[in-house]
Amino acid sequence: MQIDKTDLGNSVTRLKLTGRLDINGAAMAEIPITLAAKNCQRLVIDMSEVSYVSSLGVRHLVMAAKTLGRTGGRLVLFSVTGEVAEILETMAITDIIPMAASESAALELA
Repeated sequence: MQIDKTDLGNSVTRLKLTGRLDINGAAMAEIPITLAAKNCQRLVIDMSEVSYVSSLGVRHLVMAAKTLGRTGGRLVLFSVTGEVAEILETMAITDIIPMAASESAALELA
């Protein structure tokens, strides 16, 4: 799992995740996701190069969304690929974390 962080200004952070958000990838992503959620108001995560997400990976995303929600912030996923989108929709994660087709759409939702 590779994680690239970009501060977009106005308390907005973008994370780009690349790889599998399986048990190993989730372990690598936990701290960057947690820190980003604590240090910004709006977090958008580029999922275009995430090929798989496990329940542990979903847990980290949900915890980040809850952290942001407590301070009036928001987490939005964007460019989620087919299989990953299916997993998130099946788990009803989209009720908690919105998904957008593009970064610009995610920024509008965040």
